[in-house]
Amino acid sequence: MVVIMKFVYVLVLFISLLLTVNVNAIQCETDEDCKGLYVPSPGYAIKCIEGECLSQKI
Repeated sequence: MVVIMKFVYVLVLFISLLLTVNVNAIQCETDEDCKGLYVPSPGYAIKCIEGECLSQKI
């Protein structure tokens, strides 16, 4: 049972990391394209960098 719980825990961590990487792959042309798609965490701003929406620390 413990082995199964550890496996599920590690699996959830890896899936979370993969989803985070894919969220930042939203295509854009200007900073305005990114602002309507999602809200950044406090202390971060959404910028269009090299054609992708990325969160950048203020």
